[in-house]
Amino acid sequence: MVKIQNFPQGTRVRVRRGDYPLESEMVGREGLVVTLQRRTGRQYLVQLNGEDQFRRFDESELVALAPGAPLQEAGAHHGGGGSDHQS
Repeated sequence: MVKIQNFPQGTRVRVRRGDYPLESEMVGREGLVVTLQRRTGRQYLVQLNGEDQFRRFDESELVALAPGAPLQEAGAHHGGGGSDHQS
């Protein structure tokens, strides 16, 4: 079974209370997803803003700050085959 990452590498995230006990000073902190831990399939290494080290968080403890752009904003073509530029 292939695990689909909820938070791909480079996703900006905020820490929240999740399924496991968490230090209260971690809640609300923001950072960048470094990688999904393949062995667990639910834990991510995150570099929090202002820190050099990586911290491990369960996916239930993370929320994405900037989810992927809708297709129309990502350059998807609209319409029935017409061109956007003039000949």
